Amino acid sequence: MSDSLKINLTILPEERLRLAFSEDAEWFKECFSADELPEFSLVRADVNCFITRAGDTIFIRGELAAQISQECSRCLELATIPIGGDFTYTLVPVKEETAENMELTAQELETSCYRGDFIDLAPIICEQIVLRVPMKILCTEDCKGLCPRCGINLNTDSCYCHSDVVDDRLAVLKNFKVKN
Repeated sequence: MSDSLKINLTILPEERLRLAFSEDAEWFKECFSADELPEFSLVRADVNCFITRAGDTIFIRGELAAQISQECSRCLELATIPIGGDFTYTLVPVKEETAENMELTAQELETSCYRGDFIDLAPIICEQIVLRVPMKILCTEDCKGLCPRCGINLNTDSCYCHSDVVDDRLAVLKNFKVKN
């Protein structure tokens, strides 16, 4: 894990600290244990953020630009797509007096806690990357996918399978008529 992402709060200036970094796939893998690795691979992540403090409260405002690669959901070819956007975090010191059944307010849900004199930005950046990955990754918006009968990639080849073949389990619906 890169030490440049650990912020020493005792020397954090009151005005603001600018932090910019670029990391690759190895850095991202270190954020997870071997059995928790996400399905996608990080190609590169570029982050530019500002860290400010007001007393014990730390405010992080940044911008993420990254590239990830994963198999296309339709054709199973490897696709590399850009992700990114702005993010903000508010960090406060951890409270020791936490009750088990305490209700959180809306403001508290948007706030994270820190302990000690250091803040590690790596988990925050990794979380932002994971949150920005789309549910369905496509190589192109008009990806044709695979033929459901023979499995050929319809983006690069064509097949002679008939598209009008009906599944036997649905054949009874072929003669179904709706009366108005």
